[in-house]
Amino acid sequence: MLVTALVTPFREGGNGSGAVDLGTYRELVSFQLEHGVDQVLVAGTTGEGAALTYDERMALLDAALEVARPGQVMLSIGGGRLEQVVGRGRAALVRGVRDLLLADCPYSGASSHALRTQWHGPAAAALPESRLFPYAVPGRTGTEMLPDDLARLAADHPNVVGVKDATGRLARMARVRRLCGDDFVLLCGDDHLLRDATLDPNIRADGACSFSANLAPALVGRLADAGASGDAVAARTLHEQLHLLAGLVSVTTDESVDLPVGVPGAVPGAVTGAVTGEARGEQVDVPQRARNPVPVKTALSLLGLIAEEFRAPLAPMETGGVSRVRSALYLTQRRHPEVLEDLAHHFGIDLAAALDLPGAPFEVDFDEAPDREGRRVEQTSA
Repeated sequence: MLVTALVTPFREGGNGSGAVDLGTYRELVSFQLEHGVDQVLVAGTTGEGAALTYDERMALLDAALEVARPGQVMLSIGGGRLEQVVGRGRAALVRGVRDLLLADCPYSGASSHALRTQWHGPAAAALPESRLFPYAVPGRTGTEMLPDDLARLAADHPNVVGVKDATGRLARMARVRRLCGDDFVLLCGDDHLLRDATLDPNIRADGACSFSANLAPALVGRLADAGASGDAVAARTLHEQLHLLAGLVSVTTDESVDLPVGVPGAVPGAVTGAVTGEARGEQVDVPQRARNPVPVKTALSLLGLIAEEFRAPLAPMETGGVSRVRSALYLTQRRHPEVLEDLAHHFGIDLAAALDLPGAPFEVDFDEAPDREGRRVEQTSA
């Protein structure tokens, strides 16, 4: 099973508050379905759901349903108060969409027991016709419903049918499988772990909810299928072909920041503002970590598919980050041209022009490849 965590395109020039580009969204949904995905996830983490209004989320859902059948769509309903969560779920059910994703309540610091009894449990009870998938992503929410409470939740509420696990812990996935049984749908939410999660006999993941499928849905689907069928050779080959794209979940670069005058250690007047002429302090390199969906949306922008627009507080990557993303696409295309072939054919993209590829092959390893400023390229996982 493959669910693509679809990006949300915004219209150009929004400066962090641009309108949703529904026409482009329909095209992206069509591309996904035509290349074998089982479902598209609307307004998830990759879709910047936390920054969308209710009307925008419903507009995206309606746009997806103009292209897809209700069974091919999953809606993320998390964020805000419980009554808002339930309201989104009921709106989806009215439209025939039963598969709903609900992340653990962010920021609150709720215990595992509280998440079960005060968040997921009441949502499941209020939406009995749904197929509810709790979403474990502690790196985003700061909390986590543990496998033991997940198993209790599923036993108490038959409409809790699966989980998206983006904890990065294979041992946790194995415990979910042991406690929840073979009929419970276990979706791997960490693209770089999909091979291991599907091949591991103690996990037997049913598939993935994948961000990198925005770029290569057919190959991510083949990887999930190969692992689920026990074809280790095919799974390892596909993992190698896709690993640079999976690395786009998070990219860290050092970017220059001008310290203000008066900061201890700053050199007064060391840097002068070119525009205002104001005195500034020392220029320092500061690590800047761009997390999903920023790198993958940057990749789609480089390929000419969407505008380089994000909803605040997300923002475009700095020059160094864009170079890293370009390098990942560049090396993927040089080593494994089949990975981006479907995308290029469907949208009529000239990859050589889009990525500014020279004629000679590029043979160095990714972790040794210089970006356009000559710095070493590194990948940072979530």
